[in-house]
Amino acid sequence: MTDPAPAALHLLVVDDEEQILELLDLTLSLQGFRVTTAPSGPAALERLSGATFDVLVLDVLMTPWDGFETVERMARHLGSALPPVVFLSGLAHPTPPPTLNPRLLDHYLLKPFRPSQLVEAIRRAHAAGPLGRTTEF
Repeated sequence: MTDPAPAALHLLVVDDEEQILELLDLTLSLQGFRVTTAPSGPAALERLSGATFDVLVLDVLMTPWDGFETVERMARHLGSALPPVVFLSGLAHPTPPPTLNPRLLDHYLLKPFRPSQLVEAIRRAHAAGPLGRTTEF
């Protein structure tokens, strides 16, 4: 049995594949997380206006903005309040834009993964804390 999510962390989960997004929502909710979903980068940016999140979980390959561009836009919007980020991707060697803070790739989970690996990545990212307060984007 897994430990409950600490203090019901609030996650923003972003993926443009509806079935994957629903699966992530169900999986993480069953693990005790509070989950808000967004089907795209622009929708995720809108969600940031109305809520505070503890960790962001984003797919890398999305349209119209990929996960990297989405996080860059979030960082411009939130500045030092940008929550920790977990990237999900089938790409073993991502090519982030040169303007992306390299520390954002500290929590990069390669697909396919087990639910326990995702939960652990979220907990590690949350424990590491926000990046924006010590580095630039």
